[in-house]
Amino acid sequence: MRYSLSFLISTIIVVVLAMGLHGPSQAQESGTQSQPGLSYAVTVDGLDALDSAIGDQIREVGLSYQLQETPPPTQAGLRRRADQDVERFTDTLHSHGYYDATVEAEILPAEAGGPVTLAFKIAPGTVYRLGEVAILRSDVPQGAVADASLLDYLNLVPGAPATADSIIDAEGLLTRQYKLYSFPFAAVTDRRTVIDRETKSMTVHYTVRTGAPARFGNIRVEGLRDVSEDFVLAYVPWTRGAVYNVQLIEEYQRKLARTGLFDSVTVAPDRSDTAIQGGSEVLSVPITITILERDHRSIGFGATYSTEEGPGAHAFWEHRNLFGNGENLRISTEASDIERALTGSFEKPLFRRTDQSLVAEGSIKDVTTDAFDETRASSFVGVERQLTQSWSVTAGPTLELISQNTDETGEDDLILVGFRTGFKFDNTDNFLDPTRGSRIQVDVSPFHDFGGFNESFLSSSLHTSHYLSVDDDGDYVIAGRTRVGTIVGAERARVPAANLFFAGGGGSVRAFGFQRLGPLDGDLDPIGGRSVVELGLEFRARITESFGIVPFFEGGNVYEEELPEFGELDLQWGAGLGFRYYTAIGPVRLDIAVPIDKRENIDDDYQFYVSLGQAF
Repeated sequence: MRYSLSFLISTIIVVVLAMGLHGPSQAQESGTQSQPGLSYAVTVDGLDALDSAIGDQIREVGLSYQLQETPPPTQAGLRRRADQDVERFTDTLHSHGYYDATVEAEILPAEAGGPVTLAFKIAPGTVYRLGEVAILRSDVPQGAVADASLLDYLNLVPGAPATADSIIDAEGLLTRQYKLYSFPFAAVTDRRTVIDRETKSMTVHYTVRTGAPARFGNIRVEGLRDVSEDFVLAYVPWTRGAVYNVQLIEEYQRKLARTGLFDSVTVAPDRSDTAIQGGSEVLSVPITITILERDHRSIGFGATYSTEEGPGAHAFWEHRNLFGNGENLRISTEASDIERALTGSFEKPLFRRTDQSLVAEGSIKDVTTDAFDETRASSFVGVERQLTQSWSVTAGPTLELISQNTDETGEDDLILVGFRTGFKFDNTDNFLDPTRGSRIQVDVSPFHDFGGFNESFLSSSLHTSHYLSVDDDGDYVIAGRTRVGTIVGAERARVPAANLFFAGGGGSVRAFGFQRLGPLDGDLDPIGGRSVVELGLEFRARITESFGIVPFFEGGNVYEEELPEFGELDLQWGAGLGFRYYTAIGPVRLDIAVPIDKRENIDDDYQFYVSLGQAF
């Protein structure tokens, strides 16, 4: 189905107006004054001798910069502001190891009716270097003794700049090392730093009270409402009497967080005077697990739009704790001009082992496309195992009952039996809007049709996506993706149409219509293929808190052969520009894409998409 240009334009106008009405107002230019007062400019001399990051920090902490749009009414007020910044700038320089730094401020008169100038002059001096670093223990019978064995963990290298951040961060590293080796109540009780102005160096001494060594004792769980205590305790990775190790505590918290059942999980050893003050006796320390459950039921609705697929809607209901042990039941439905579907999925965690779940899926779909018409009932039962924090594998048998109609083979009733195997890697930082990390999905599934085709085939595919943030905040991200796949063992026409590869559309190469890439029949309708290649690259720029733009470049094609010749890929390329409106649940995506080498009578001038979440 095609939609008129006027409809598309009106849709864009509505979206843009919505962004304008709900987006934050833009700040005034820094050169304008929102209140009357003594206008001033700011200059800082001496930043060239410093690292650019230090200069940026000085500008960030300076009140003269922060309050420039609200100038003081008098020169005396400006002088007070300058004096405060002299102290702030000096503290900043000290924190980076410039302990001889001096900062001066002067108010220069206005020239030719312009503003006065608040001029700072910085003389940073020589950066101080780390000298001796020592660790002293205060709770051993013979008194304070050096504990040099832990110095390697502190990231304090003699001769490195004596920065405040590195010295403070070392405290956390130090106490963590003790907590890794049986001391749950270790704490730094004193930190002494002494600078030597002759050698331009700093000596750092940490005094540590380790407390008593400990073993894991009894466990007490607090805060449970609907989740079973047995479910919570099943994830505990230590045994009673084992030597205390904070890493096991952290692993346990990560496991519970991945269940999605809790807003917060706090695991802490019970404190006592004996345990804190320490001694040579190894104590059995009780562990308290405090839990705040989140709501376990969800309901959601959504809508999409694209030029060829038209409008679409979907809804779901989910229960994440069906029987009190983290069982997840999700029912979803979707409807568009192309597909109507009802899907149910069930997951039971802790299936025979703590890192494994029983998973089951079932769906009924009715699909109408230019390539084929199909009604399909599908089922899958298998297990999903978490191999590492990022890797998982899913495997199990599938059964699909298919009634399809294609121009090439007519009506066919098929009974497809297969075995699905999928490996997944995901270390990204966000599901709907990733800014760092990678995703890899490898699927290998053999099938046999016991219906009209009576054929066997093996379907394999690889999807990858990678995300690289070019700034610390994740506002500017380079994202790339690939997709390759192949089907071997049967001729193209003897593979169920929906199991073939297609390309083009919102989840594929956006410059081309739905399924329009690849081989076509005499009526210019897609027929699918046994192999596919797709590539995509985009730059995601978050311009404001609510608004962003995404230029992108993509290519791909589908082939009748099992494996196309590398020199004959004939990729079809497209480019486009996307707009993002960021919400609490993810970005709203609006993309417009055009083919670079448009095929006559096949490709439209452009494709237009609206949905929730990034393209990949």
